[in-house]
Amino acid sequence: MSVSEPVPAPRGAGRIILLNGASSSGKSTLAGALQAAMPEPFLHVSSDLLVGMLPRRTTDGGPFDWWSQVRPRFFAGFHRCLPALAGAGNDMIVEHIIEFPSWRAELAALLAGLDVFLVGVHCDLDEIDRRERDRGDRRIGEGRTHVTVDRIHTFGPYDLDVDTTSGITPAVTRTVLGAWHARGPLRALRVPDS
Repeated sequence: MSVSEPVPAPRGAGRIILLNGASSSGKSTLAGALQAAMPEPFLHVSSDLLVGMLPRRTTDGGPFDWWSQVRPRFFAGFHRCLPALAGAGNDMIVEHIIEFPSWRAELAALLAGLDVFLVGVHCDLDEIDRRERDRGDRRIGEGRTHVTVDRIHTFGPYDLDVDTTSGITPAVTRTVLGAWHARGPLRALRVPDS
């Protein structure tokens, strides 16, 4: 007796809810709450889930140099996996820290033609600092740096902005879901007009 591979009915490209916010701003918790509230399966996709693949980090300028060699390739690959997953029909909630304007432009180009809903996840900086201290697995000041130095929320508009300073409440989750369900055809993440 042979076992045949299950083949789901074709459904087109998957939809993407893309959460952009600083480290410790609540993206993972929000993604989990959204995933649990969805009546259909959504993958929770994050670069943090792939960190176990990374080799040892150095800062010596050699091939293992984190900042100039490994990190750029890692994130270029992470960005490219998103359209592949969506193209296979997977709906996704993606959490990310879009650290550079070039990353936003790259994502806009790679995800062009897909249903992408971009959410800015904002949190008071003192609360981010407190969460980092409580977590114990983040460099203190990392999230603050994403906002004040990297200026991650200044590279373009969002389809929706949410404040997670008070945590991921049911109201925050309902706000995101309501806005996503009511989304129109024109979206914030798009390739600029030539």
